[in-house]
Amino acid sequence: MSPSSTVHPIKRNGSKLHRLNTLLDERVLPYPVKFLTNRVVILATLGLLIPLLFFTGNQSFVNTVNSYLNVMSVVVDSTVLLYATIADVRDRAAAKRAEEIAKTYERVLEDRIQEREDIAKAYEQVLEERVNDREEIAKTYEQVLEDRIQGREDIAKAYEQVLEERVQADHELIQQILQNSIENILGGRLEKIRLEDHKQLEDMQQAVIASNAALRAELAQKALIASNESMRAELAELRALVQALYQTQVGKTDG
Repeated sequence: MSPSSTVHPIKRNGSKLHRLNTLLDERVLPYPVKFLTNRVVILATLGLLIPLLFFTGNQSFVNTVNSYLNVMSVVVDSTVLLYATIADVRDRAAAKRAEEIAKTYERVLEDRIQEREDIAKAYEQVLEERVNDREEIAKTYEQVLEDRIQGREDIAKAYEQVLEERVQADHELIQQILQNSIENILGGRLEKIRLEDHKQLEDMQQAVIASNAALRAELAQKALIASNESMRAELAELRALVQALYQTQVGKTDG
């Protein structure tokens, strides 16, 4: 650091001492420092030690050289002490400034960390809100699905009820048709049997009239027995036919 750029560390704004120190640092002290640090001056000062060895009898010369050397020693010591003090004060100021900068940087870091924590908290809050929104959407969708499933179940139950009613109606209709068919078949068979019986009775009457009483009685008995057997056979056939028709209709209904 050049002496010309030296600034006294003691700053008293607006004070005379501060202005004097500034004037000395900028206008006066650089020249003695330059003189004392000049290589020629240093060699000349060292060279004055040699005449002291040979001119010890010349008291005035010895005193003059000693005075010069003492003054130079004091000036050098004072200058070194001054600049050491200035350097120490500047080091302390630099250390204090560095400490302040470190504290400021720590505050900035803490502020940044706090900002990042706030951002992280805000982001977590946003994520929680999104998760809650998605859960609500999922619940709403589940509710809609349940409503649709319930609606379809109701429609299926209603359709099953309609099918049951249709099957019941068809079953009743088939039973009615079967009953009517059976009644018609039985009526026709009975009418036929009645006509045959009437004809047989007429034949028997004619036979009875034509033969004697015993023969008439025997023939009538035989004819009656034959008629009863024929009637039983026809009734059995009619019963088997009705059962076959009923089983056929029941099989179709179950299918």
